[in-house]
Order: sequence, then structure tokens, then C-alpha cells
Amino acid sequence: MKIPESVLIESLGNRVGGIARPDGSPAVFVKGALPGERVEITRLKNKKNYIEAKLVSIEEPSPHRVEPFCKYYGICGGCSMQHLNYAEQLRWKKVWVEKAMRNLDIPGVNTTVSSSVTTGYRNRVTFDIWENKLTLHAFRGDPVPVDSCPLMNDSSKEALKTFLTGDVPHGITKVSIRGGTNTDSTLIELTGDYQDRVPAHWPPAVIRRKRSWQSLKPGEMFEKLGEFMFQVPHGGFFQVNTKAAEKLVNLVLSHIPEESTSVLDLYGGVGTFGIPLAARGSEVTSVEMNEEASTGCRIAAELNSIPAKKLHVVNTKDSSFIAGALKLNKYFDTVITDPPRAGMGISTSHQLKQLNPKQIVYVSCNPFSAARDIAILTEDHYTIRQIAPVDMFPHTDHVEAVFLLERGK
Repeated sequence: MKIPESVLIESLGNRVGGIARPDGSPAVFVKGALPGERVEITRLKNKKNYIEAKLVSIEEPSPHRVEPFCKYYGICGGCSMQHLNYAEQLRWKKVWVEKAMRNLDIPGVNTTVSSSVTTGYRNRVTFDIWENKLTLHAFRGDPVPVDSCPLMNDSSKEALKTFLTGDVPHGITKVSIRGGTNTDSTLIELTGDYQDRVPAHWPPAVIRRKRSWQSLKPGEMFEKLGEFMFQVPHGGFFQVNTKAAEKLVNLVLSHIPEESTSVLDLYGGVGTFGIPLAARGSEVTSVEMNEEASTGCRIAAELNSIPAKKLHVVNTKDSSFIAGALKLNKYFDTVITDPPRAGMGISTSHQLKQLNPKQIVYVSCNPFSAARDIAILTEDHYTIRQIAPVDMFPHTDHVEAVFLLERGK
């Protein structure tokens, strides 16, 4: 099917770029194009229901187009929205959440909560090592050799400089550089076959060998969220945008009444939500299947002087815990669930519905999988009271969202 050489971009798609809908043609996805722009294109791929096209030139630019801040823009696969001004990024992230929830009965979606900083916000960046060079993933083609990343915070930039004093060590296939935003703590995480003695000037360093992390140079990574200190597990998950994570935590806590005495924190991690809730007085059960993260939650309880009776850490699958809780007729006032991108899944969503808490705070990094789960929860049972998008990753097409669900209509 023939497509026009010039098209008008009508909207912005999550992970697909600008979308044009020419007469007599399937939708055309054009990465790098913005709504309102007329662009010259060339066809790349025919898909079942759409066409991928390459942006050749911009005939009529959008007033919201800005100059990208990174010299690797368009080559590196990250920060695909840095050519769009930040206010418009936030607006489109709200639109994507609305689109994800379009088949559900929802209240108005809140304005997207902005990130306090839009560059230099990451406390962790991972580089691949290719041909003994630092690289990031390309949009298409081979890895892109880089010397840094403008999303790195100050302490991780300094750690990277120290790591790169001299040649990149032989045998390394991947390196993650971590640095605190609210602390001066740093850590280097290596993957590969590294047998040499660690240089004395390096920050603390660990290496992954045989599915476990081994210390090369002693030291731990710490980060603060608000007033609370956390030890970051080696190789483990911790919110990479510290300042935005503080806003996320405050938003979640604002939904939970102080009289909620019993809180179940599913996918509890190192206690991002559980620690401040326990400190506030709730009795929190944190369920996390990753052993290192569960250990991190226990360490955070010690670091922040949380009484043992206020925080119970369970290292198991969320579905296994809920199944046991149902058998014992356990009750929780509030359930927080913060699953990975795939969401909780159909089975766990039905289990959570049976658990029947008064309210559920669903934290999602993928509103489309959240919509599937929430459809199950709201079927003759829960009502969505509030939806708040949160921008954890400026200049990318990722969007976090917090959904408040209450029992009854």
C-alpha cells in the first residue's frame, strides 16, 4: 500500500513516536515526530495494523519542539522525548494513562506529578562494555560508545570518572554506576570475568559471579528518601530518581489514613513505602520474593529504628502470601501493591479482591497492565477514587501512576 511522502502528525504514542493517520492508509508511526508537525517520511516496515516510517525532514515544526540536550540523541535508545518541552511531556503522560483506562469507569485523571529535576536525576546508570568501550543501547544498530550520560547525578558522575581513570578493565561486559542523590555514597557493580586487583582509587565495588554478588572493594551503597535511610542491595532494584521517588512516597502515604493500623505492602522491596508507614504507626507486613530486597528492608528497619512489632518482612511470592492469608482469614485495612511492568496478573488480582481490604493503593509503572488488573478489582467490588500519573523518568515515554481504590460503590 502506498503511503504519502508527507504526513501530518496527529498524536503522540507511548513508545511509538508521532502517529499520522493518512486517508486510505493504516496508522503511520514516526519516531522523532511531534503532534501538529507535517513531516516528510520514508517507509521502514509494514506491520499488521500500522506502518513504521523514518523521519526524513520536518516541513512544519511544532511550537513545542526544543533542542535535545544530549549529543547522543537519536543514536542512543534512551531519552526519546527530549525534543519535546517538559510541560508537553507531562501532558502526554496524562493522556497515555487516560487511554490505558478508557474502558473503565474512572474519575478525572490528575495532572502528572512532575520530577523536581529533569537531567542529572538518575542514581544508577548501566553501561555495556563493547570492544573495551563504554556503550549505551542504540535505537537501532550496534551499541553507542559514550563517555557519560547527562541523566547521571553528580555523585555517580564522579564515580564514573574514577572508574574510567585508565583503561576500561578487561573481561568486564557490563558496569552499573550508582551514586546517592541525598548521600555521598557510591558503588560500582560489575558483570563479567574480572580477576585483577581493584585499583585503590575506585569506590566500593562488587561483581556478579555464579548468580551472587561478591565484594571486590568493601563498602555499601546508601540512599535517603526524605528522612529515611536505605541500604541499596547489590544489583537490586531501587527507585533511580530519588527526588521523584520522594514525591511518589508522599503521594502514596497521603492516601492512607493514619488510623489504618494494618497495612499489607505487596512487592515491598527494600521498604520504600513500608518503612515510612511503620514509622508513622501502622503495622506493616512487607511481602517481597527477592531475598536481597527483603534483607534490605530488614536493614532499613534497623537503620531507621523501626520497632519489630511495626514491620513484619516476609520473603515469599505475593500470591503465596495472599493464599495463606485467605486461609487464616487475615484482614488488612489497606493494601499497597507495586508490581513490575507485567502487573500482578489475573490470578493475583482475583486473590487480592477476595482479601477484601478497605482500600487498595495500586502503584504502576505500566498503566496498561494496571488497567487489566484494576478491571478485575473494580468488577462489582472496588471503585477508583483517584488516578495520579507521576513522572519518574523525564524525557522518556515511561509513566508511573498511582491508583486509589476503595471498597464499595
